[in-house]
Amino acid sequence: MEQKFFVLLITLTAAFLFAVCPLALAQTESTATGDVATPPTDPGARPAQVESTASGQLSPPPSTEGGDTGVRTVTVEQYLELLNQEVQNGNNEAMITLGIIYERGQLGIDQNYGTAMEWFQKAADAGVPEGYFNLGYFYQVGAGTAPDFTKALLNYQKAAELNLGVASYRLGQFYLFGKIGLTPNPEVAVKYLTEAGKRGVQDADYLLASLYLNGANGVTQDIPAGIKLLNELAEKRNPVALNELGAIYYLGQWNQAQDLPKSKDFFLRAADLGFGVAMKNLAAYYRNVGDNQKPNLTLALQWAILSINFGQNNQEMNDFIAQLRSEMRAEEVTAAETAAQEWVNQKIAEAQQLQQQQQAEANRQAQAQSQNQDAASSNNETAPSQ
Repeated sequence: MEQKFFVLLITLTAAFLFAVCPLALAQTESTATGDVATPPTDPGARPAQVESTASGQLSPPPSTEGGDTGVRTVTVEQYLELLNQEVQNGNNEAMITLGIIYERGQLGIDQNYGTAMEWFQKAADAGVPEGYFNLGYFYQVGAGTAPDFTKALLNYQKAAELNLGVASYRLGQFYLFGKIGLTPNPEVAVKYLTEAGKRGVQDADYLLASLYLNGANGVTQDIPAGIKLLNELAEKRNPVALNELGAIYYLGQWNQAQDLPKSKDFFLRAADLGFGVAMKNLAAYYRNVGDNQKPNLTLALQWAILSINFGQNNQEMNDFIAQLRSEMRAEEVTAAETAAQEWVNQKIAEAQQLQQQQQAEANRQAQAQSQNQDAASSNNETAPSQ
């Protein structure tokens, strides 16, 4: 019965990860169907990192909050004026920020795809890769213009030529799954996905790992290459890859010898990053295996409780927790609940500390920028007339 429940948990994990990448389905259920049906990210959706690339390099958005932070509070009008001044000063990234403001209708500005597209076009003309990427998206979905897959493809390709990783990732998906009128081409898809991975797009590496392990979608199976990519992602603290490796070493799949301590280590590393599926797998691990083949119901309950709080609140997990409680002494249940709460408290404290450090650094940079602007203005006022 215990082993059956672990299989259930692994199956649930696979179902969850299938939405991220079909690799997990073949990995954890051992189906190895070779069918990769959907990409980890819908090719019709825009990556958030592209939308925010430029704005993170400029002055902070308007704020009405007080406090002695050394940061000047500005109105929406002043912020827009600042962005336009940044454009005049040669900061081409500001064009992306303005385009996003009009695309989303932010800061009280009416949404206007046409104006957004004009700013993205200006950015593209200035050689900003995000400008080409956003134009590609607009042509793809028909925002501010009629849909035009040819122009969408050309703009995505230009962004990729300018080393924008998410553009290469998008193209890899298009050629893999035959989107925007393209004929599926696994060789071109792998080329773009590899390129995207080298430029820091972890989803691209994860999709490649799926393709190599399963030998899917016309890609030649290459298990060592797939495992290598997963390990590289694990070194980058990618929680999905860490959890995936945990499942591989638990089950002894993809030519990897079963290694339960190694499996637990991968699950723990993923769980430490707040990945609820790994917490669920840890609960199953301690319930059915445990260290030195000694199940530990207290640790199983601790991780089961945590998984509920990290996206795994479903009937199966609630039934599992109820079953664990029925098998445990009252003091063991209390110890598990206390440990779970302490884990959460620690993570909250770590997050708050990091947020404070980031805010302090943002305030420092904004104050320095403000002082530089004041100094430049003062110099212009005192400069002698020619």
